[in-house]
Amino acid sequence: MRGTTRWLLCVSWCLMAAVGWAQEGGTIRGTVYVSGNEPLPEAQVGVVGTELTATTNAEGQFELRNVPPARHELKVSFPGYQDLLQPVDVVAGQVASLELDLRLDEQFGEEIVVTGSKFGEKRLESPVTVESVQAKAIQMSGGTSYLTALSAVKGVDFADTGVNEKRISTRGFNTQFNSRMITMVDGRLAQMPGNGLPLGSQMPTSNLDLKSVEVVVGPASALYGANAHAGVINLITKSPWDESGATVALRGGTQSLVDASARVAGTVSEDFGYKVTGQFVRGEDFVPDRELRTHYYGGGTQPLVFEADMLEDYDVRSIKAEGFVYYRRGDWNFKGGYGFSSADGMSLTNSGRNHLRDWQVHQQTVSASHPNWFAQVSRTTSNAGGTYQLDRLAGLVQAGGGAPSEPSELDATREQIKFIDESQLIDSELQHQNSIGGLKLITGLQLRLYMPSSRGSYLADTDGKKLNATEFGGYLQGDYSLLRDKLRLVAAARLDTHSNYSAQFSPKAAVVYSPQRNHHLRAGYNRAFKSPTILENYLLINNTLLGNRTGFIIRDAEGNLVSEIDPLVPESVDSVEVGYKATFAEKLLVDVVAYHSWYENFISALTPRANPATGTFAFYPDGRPVAEGTPGQGALSTYANFGRSRVAGADLGLDYMLTPQISLNGSISYIKLLKFHSNDPSQPSLLLNVPDLKLKASITLQNLLVKNTFLRVFGRYQTAFEFRSGRWNSTLFYADGKVPARFVADIGAGYNFDNGLALSANVFNVFNDRGVDVLGAPPGGVMASMQLAYKYDGLNY
Repeated sequence: MRGTTRWLLCVSWCLMAAVGWAQEGGTIRGTVYVSGNEPLPEAQVGVVGTELTATTNAEGQFELRNVPPARHELKVSFPGYQDLLQPVDVVAGQVASLELDLRLDEQFGEEIVVTGSKFGEKRLESPVTVESVQAKAIQMSGGTSYLTALSAVKGVDFADTGVNEKRISTRGFNTQFNSRMITMVDGRLAQMPGNGLPLGSQMPTSNLDLKSVEVVVGPASALYGANAHAGVINLITKSPWDESGATVALRGGTQSLVDASARVAGTVSEDFGYKVTGQFVRGEDFVPDRELRTHYYGGGTQPLVFEADMLEDYDVRSIKAEGFVYYRRGDWNFKGGYGFSSADGMSLTNSGRNHLRDWQVHQQTVSASHPNWFAQVSRTTSNAGGTYQLDRLAGLVQAGGGAPSEPSELDATREQIKFIDESQLIDSELQHQNSIGGLKLITGLQLRLYMPSSRGSYLADTDGKKLNATEFGGYLQGDYSLLRDKLRLVAAARLDTHSNYSAQFSPKAAVVYSPQRNHHLRAGYNRAFKSPTILENYLLINNTLLGNRTGFIIRDAEGNLVSEIDPLVPESVDSVEVGYKATFAEKLLVDVVAYHSWYENFISALTPRANPATGTFAFYPDGRPVAEGTPGQGALSTYANFGRSRVAGADLGLDYMLTPQISLNGSISYIKLLKFHSNDPSQPSLLLNVPDLKLKASITLQNLLVKNTFLRVFGRYQTAFEFRSGRWNSTLFYADGKVPARFVADIGAGYNFDNGLALSANVFNVFNDRGVDVLGAPPGGVMASMQLAYKYDGLNY
């Protein structure tokens, strides 16, 4: 018996030891990268066939403990990237180390966007309309500005207004000063501090540094505040971990074009990085057609002055430079930098064109980011250099008996009327993200300080008067998925205050239903608002082009009241939209959206409201005549709130990958002004100021027949449309009162050598269409360019 007991104890001990040995597992440690060198946080790592999972930290690192000894398969996944399956042998008591590299999912719509919801999500699944243009498409477009690439984007109205000046708008109501969209770079505001307009071609950021450009098409004030009324443009730049090394590009072409740009970025340790970028553009802009009568200035009974007779040349020049340093510590990422731009050329405005002469922009920014936090402060300053208004110069030329034989004789006059701009803008944001169960929450605060200073040269800051304005807002967004992620509910609310106006409330709600993978139905509601800009409130040129902070009274020659113009108040829009995004057979992407919008207190463009020559006279509310004691006394052009209007439209986009080498893209957009009502009969009727119908199509061939090549052909068509913005009125220049319909075709081709060299060429407006996208732009012609670029991969730690 005792022997039996002893035997049983021995067997039990052996069994326990065997079980203990079986339970002792190994460890899997690793780092997940993208593009071969950038750590990927928040990636999901799991051992297939088990419940063992981990999430990568800010350094892309993960650890799985107590993994049973065996040959396993590790699965790594992250939205927008292809799932990775990696075999790994696990030995008890030992550590298996891995480095894993995820690749972007090339399926249509799978690219990750951040601007629509302020966190990463697949474009296909976004609850709002978000368009994305990647770095490769920007380079293939061949323009000096990133805006050239946006000409192909669905739902976007593109205007080519010069060799180096392009503009876009969305959802109608375009003017020469598009202040209904905000532009950002990496989430920081990129607008002129003195007038609130997008920086556009004066952005310090070089095309070479762009990772992508995202466009939210439609109202977005719930997350972005004032003036995200028709959409948001967000330029996303490359970090040293996205792309290290050196890239240089040199482009030359017609119109005496020279475009040289460079980017150098690298890392000096695992935690420190840097980048420096620059771009120089020089060329000759297109000259307006003397026969069209659109670019004649002046007034009264004397002969008008043609624009080109006042200028020595139409030279275009642009200089851009930026430098940033990066630091990573734990889960935190820090960035700080400085940007500069200087511009010469022509800029289209509501009162004609401005001649830019060394207009400078300076930007400083610092930011800190964390998986749960984001904070950023930026400062933008501007200096107008020798910039002046051509219409004002024309008035003085008329008074002097006409244009001189040598435009250089007007140099002293140009100096007398040049703008002074010493304005600055402070933009700051603090944001927090977190998840509570399945609810993803985003909260944030934004503060913007506008400090314009023109010394009375174009704003009403005469006699040391301060025109400062403060915008402060806070927002909250909740995002919740249920029914096994088939139903997504999004709601947001924002409250903004303004130093000149009452508080504005901007709600947002959306629902996305996904009956199956890559098929998404959505419906949403947004309210957005536009606060009057500094320019719309305080413009002061010639004492007759005025902002409307005070209101005005219009009387006839006998003193009878004709109309009253109230001071400006914020404009608002309530918009509903439904959409469907889907991919079929991993070849066809369909994206369709329809919207209906209701506008209140629409803010007009600069509009003539009183003209003594026609028997109307303008007065301030206290009875003083406008422009009292000057030759223009009683004349007035200003801004005003319109009343109510209703707009509806639809956009349909198709992308089809015929083969891996051949892709087709097309879109059709239609918009219509359904109704307009105003209580002021003296105010001109409201115009959409954009074509009703736009058609766009392209075909791109990559690596077809010859490896490392591309060929892209793109065409766009727009119907004729009425346009009125300030002095630009289509009824005055065209027999049928409309800007003519237009078709423009572009072609680009390129070849990448194996040694880092790349050669490309582009021809714009192949068929030499002599029309314009918007009234006031000079009729262009065929323009061709060729670029040679070299990329060196290196400079990484």
